[in-house]
Amino acid sequence: MKTKKINKKGWIKIIEAFMAIVLLLGFLMVLLVQINKNNQNNSLVEDNNLKILKGIETNQSLKSSALSTSIPSNSNETSGFPDDLKNYLGNSTFSGQNCLLYICEVEGECNLNNEIKEKEVYSSEVLIFSNLTYYSPRKLKVFCYDA
Repeated sequence: MKTKKINKKGWIKIIEAFMAIVLLLGFLMVLLVQINKNNQNNSLVEDNNLKILKGIETNQSLKSSALSTSIPSNSNETSGFPDDLKNYLGNSTFSGQNCLLYICEVEGECNLNNEIKEKEVYSSEVLIFSNLTYYSPRKLKVFCYDA
């Protein structure tokens, strides 16, 4: 009796192709999870920046401090920047991050000085114009980065 030889090369090629597709899809899934995780962290920091600025904008005491500060000024200065704004900024900042608050002219540039190099910096800004008794337009800009 003759035994019929079955050619198994075709099945091996199918399994190899299937494994290659599975490995490729696994790699793509890992990349997508990492990208999504980074986007969520960015969104949290940006939301916190906006919360900080909204808090200053809505609190009359903090707003008055920002309006009465000489411009340009930033929270990194040792003198001349209001302590209540420094305290509010420190209390509102996530742990593991540093934030700087700049108060500038509305029309002028409000750029971060070269204090931070090679770090990912998130910034947001808001304009405030007056409180109940005083008109002095200002731009508030917050810069946050990982410590």
